[in-house]
Parts: sequence; C-alpha cells; structure tokens
Amino acid sequence: MRISTVERALALTCRVHTEPHGDDHTIAYTLRFNVTAPRTARVGEEFEIVLVPAPITFSAKLSSGIDDIALCFRIPTHARVVRHTLTGGEALGEASPYTEPLPGGRLVLRAPGPFRPEVPFTLPALSWRVRADGSGPVETGLAGTDFTDPAWSYRWARAADAVSGDVTGFPDPVVDPSGTLGRTVPML
Repeated sequence: MRISTVERALALTCRVHTEPHGDDHTIAYTLRFNVTAPRTARVGEEFEIVLVPAPITFSAKLSSGIDDIALCFRIPTHARVVRHTLTGGEALGEASPYTEPLPGGRLVLRAPGPFRPEVPFTLPALSWRVRADGSGPVETGLAGTDFTDPAWSYRWARAADAVSGDVTGFPDPVVDPSGTLGRTVPML
C-alpha cells in the first residue's frame, strides 16, 4: 500500500449574516487541508485517511471574537468505518473540540472556542480507520450543499460597533462541487 500526502484547497461559497441589521452578503473562502491516504488498497484491507486542517487566523478588523466553529465531513463512502479519532489542534479555546454524527452519512467536528482575532489556531486532525468494501472508490470530504446545510460555520461578534452574526458555507458548486478531500481506489 503506497501512502501519499497531498495539500487540498477547497473553495467555499459563504454567507455572512449580520445582526441586528439582518444584512446578508456572500463571500468566497478557502479551507486548506493536508490529506494522507493510500492511493490504492486491497478489498477488505484496513487503512487510514487523515485530514489535517491548515491553521486559520481571523482578522481583528472583522471581528473581536469567534466561537462555535463547525466543520462537517462526509463519512467515507464504499468502506466500513472501523473508527474515527480527533488528534492535535492548537489554540482551541477553553472547550475541547468533539465530533457529532449527523443524518445522511455525515460527521461534524465542533470547536466551541472562543477564538481570538489575530491568533492563529488549528482545528484537530480527523482520522478515519476504514476497511475498503470493493464497491467503489473510498472517498471523503466536506459535506454541505447550501447555506442551510453548511460544511463550515461559526458565530462572530465585533464589540466596537455592537454587531454579531454567523457565517455558513458549502463547497463552491462551480469550482469544487463535490468537496472531495481524499480518494482511495480498491483493488481486487
């Protein structure tokens, strides 16, 4: 089994909602990951897919605080998930990140924070231990299809002018509609 690590940048379409004004506007955003997985695996073989988010820094010009980050992943397809784990992460605030299963074959990584502007932080790596079932390529990536079913979301506040809101985003339907991060092809 040949293991490789690749850098992936996923383009997202995000909506920024602002209160108390109720304003919404759309922005482009990119999330970056290092993805480690085998290119191929034998049917029935166990292997790991590791998704390591790149560091993130929020601007003090835009917010004085961030919390409740959620990053939603698709559970690997065409495989039996043996387990998943979170490891690492830096400057994650007072509360520990955790995962939560969601309907439709999804898993959300939640990081309550709080996160300070201009302080880089790194979300924990998500590792999937899976067994290829041979029915097709084993793929995982970001979930989310629209602003009500996001792949990425968080709450923000800006104390200087007493505004707050949320950001929700999903894989850009033109640039990278699948949101795929890792793909392993089973071999007989």
